Amino acid sequence: MFVVPLPLPPFSRIEKLYMPRIRRYERALVRMHKELENLFAEQDLKVTIKYRVKSLKNLYDKLCRRLSSLPAGTRHIIPTDLMGMRIVCPFLSDIDTAARLIETKFSVTEKEQKGADLGFKEFGYESLHFLIRCPDTIRDKEKLSPDTVIEIQVRTLLQDAWAEVEHRLIYKSEFSPLDEPLKRRLAALNANLTLSDIMFQEIRDYQETLHDQLRQRRHAFWNKLNVLEDSPFSMEEEEKSDRQEGPVPRNNDERLLEALLAHNEGDLERAVEIYSVILENELRRDLRSIVYVHRGMAYFTKDDLAAAERDFSQSIGEDPENSKGYLYLGLVKAVQQEYRAAFDNFDQALIHDPFSQDALLERAKLFHKIGDIVSCSSDCRRILDINPGNKKAQELLEQV
Repeated sequence: MFVVPLPLPPFSRIEKLYMPRIRRYERALVRMHKELENLFAEQDLKVTIKYRVKSLKNLYDKLCRRLSSLPAGTRHIIPTDLMGMRIVCPFLSDIDTAARLIETKFSVTEKEQKGADLGFKEFGYESLHFLIRCPDTIRDKEKLSPDTVIEIQVRTLLQDAWAEVEHRLIYKSEFSPLDEPLKRRLAALNANLTLSDIMFQEIRDYQETLHDQLRQRRHAFWNKLNVLEDSPFSMEEEEKSDRQEGPVPRNNDERLLEALLAHNEGDLERAVEIYSVILENELRRDLRSIVYVHRGMAYFTKDDLAAAERDFSQSIGEDPENSKGYLYLGLVKAVQQEYRAAFDNFDQALIHDPFSQDALLERAKLFHKIGDIVSCSSDCRRILDINPGNKKAQELLEQV
């Protein structure tokens, strides 16, 4: 603990007290940085971690400013932000994740949401502040006091940008009564940054929902393919969803998400309906190609192989470089036992995406089916060169 006696000693005295400690603080923060890095990496949380030991000049300036606010009879000051760390997150939701990890891993002595009490006409940065006890391993290594604390701030990129600017424009200056227009401009800027944070989070939430639906839809497609390959003449009917049909959403982003939701819930008629509405609109050809792939997958799951084949072919027509169109058209041809056409499409898929594990695996399975063990083994080994953990390729290679 660094205790400053009152009345405040001269700068030279503070220097003698403080400077011998700085190197130990710096080494402690380097160790703490590594601990936080490992903690966040385990949760795949992408953040930027900054750290600093308070400079002697900044410390003395802060002590001078605090003197006027101290109650009568105070005998000493204990600075708590000598060691500071800042965790800068891309999105608002990352702040909650980082905070949960900090509270789980470290001994928190204080937690404060800065800026939470500001009115809508006020300006100031929002930031989550923690005071934590310096971990025992670090404290003992650097011979620090048992009461040593580290301040950790958690904020978004935009909150961090605002804090940097605010520190220079506001914290280190005095406003006069004539500065009201400037205050309003700063308040408007802060509001824009706050709104931008919210919008970035909404975009991220939408993308994550969309990607989750895409993963589910893809999983359902491959499950259906297994059924078709096992028993091409005895199709299992998809389970229908109880979700109420409603009006088709107005914009294409909403339509695509609604179509994927219906698709994943087994409401294939609704999915096809919405995909068809999207295709009636003006779209770039590469986007039309993607939607045709989605609708073709829905038709495939409905057991309408002729419609699925048309859509996958149309997808290639809209975008001849769409490897997924060739892959799925090859799958339809393989199910229909048109093996030469299936091989041609798998080959085309690999021309446009040489690292497609799906195309390599389906071609390998087809080689295995026709008895070409050498080519089957070769494709399996190519997959395992790309991804040694591909279990399906490993199992097929063991079979042959």
